[in-house]
Amino acid sequence: MDQWFALVAACLRNFLYYGALKSNGVILDETVQRLGTSNAVVAGAFALPNSLSYSLSPVTKVLLNYFGLRKTVVCGGVIVGASYIYCGTSMNSVWELFLTYTLVGIGFGLMHLPLYLNLEAHFKEQFPTMLSITYILQYAGIAAMPPVFQFFLDDYGFRGAFVLMGALLLNLVVVGVCVRTPSLPLTVDEDKSSPVKNRQEELLEESERSVLAILRDMFSLAPLCHHRVFRLIIIIEAVSFYVFTSWAIFLVSVGESHGLSAEDSVLLSTTGGVGGFFGKIVAVVLFNFDLMNGYTAGVIPIAVFGLSLLGCIVQSNFYGLAVSTLLAGASNAILTSGLAGLLPSMVCRKHFEQGIAISNVVDGIAFQLSGLISGFLYDIFKSPLYVFGVDVVICILTIPWALAWACSDKTVKHC
Repeated sequence: MDQWFALVAACLRNFLYYGALKSNGVILDETVQRLGTSNAVVAGAFALPNSLSYSLSPVTKVLLNYFGLRKTVVCGGVIVGASYIYCGTSMNSVWELFLTYTLVGIGFGLMHLPLYLNLEAHFKEQFPTMLSITYILQYAGIAAMPPVFQFFLDDYGFRGAFVLMGALLLNLVVVGVCVRTPSLPLTVDEDKSSPVKNRQEELLEESERSVLAILRDMFSLAPLCHHRVFRLIIIIEAVSFYVFTSWAIFLVSVGESHGLSAEDSVLLSTTGGVGGFFGKIVAVVLFNFDLMNGYTAGVIPIAVFGLSLLGCIVQSNFYGLAVSTLLAGASNAILTSGLAGLLPSMVCRKHFEQGIAISNVVDGIAFQLSGLISGFLYDIFKSPLYVFGVDVVICILTIPWALAWACSDKTVKHC
């Protein structure tokens, strides 16, 4: 039963996390006008929750030793909900916007790594399939929450929308309640003379290490040094998150630049979420039949995603944009599920947790760079179409890296 609680927790977190991220596109232009600032500044603030939730993984890894899974995740949920409510009641300047989204990022950062590790600990062999199932809820959130946020905005105004979104995100506390740490039996070592310490004792000893030792563990690059395929996946994963962030933030603006109404532009976000929902189902099937590999998880979805973004540039009618957005959502869903699900098989058990932490840090940097760079491009060229144009070029340049991964030796070196 505990393993199903772990699955429910990860699903609910993905629904609310990615839905909240995609909802930022609904208020991008209004936030710029209200604060009298640039698109780059606002997009940079909107990217903070993503970048911090991933980049803080090494710090979260240390905090888990002191507070455990459930307390850490519950605290994260409280911080996220309270931050949105604060933004709705008090936000009047750019620095308050950055403060809000920094706190949101910290809150999500306290949840991301614990839920990932908890799911892996409960399911082991079934982990790739179960992780893909949680990602189905990711795109369900992307499809459902932007229209809800638009409804809040229309009926309750800018501040009321943030307060109601904060109340909705306080349901993340339930995620922490659902967390169940797997029980680990006491085993005996090779010489049969003494029992091996259980995980709780190991964590106690680890928490008593020197600050220097903790910092060395946080910033260890051993997984990158010992596992070549892991390095390739890190590059591809960073690109996927960079492109996903700019797509998520600026899709509504792209629709409006083609002359669509605000309602139809928000509907494009829902269409992308629907595409991602079905893409995650495809990923589950591929994992279940052992068909996920460097081609199906890398080369093909990257190429399709790039072509879909190109379609968003050249199409000007709603239905053409909707088809392109549907394909973009589906291909990105398969790409992110494939990378996340295959990552544990690309690094040895000794370096697994540190490898996940490194992966999250790189992804967080990619998130933040995407918001800043895409915002600057929007300010310079006065059109979000150039943002998508750069994303298309990045996708094309990433295909050789994906091919290198697909053709490489998948044997994991056991350190």
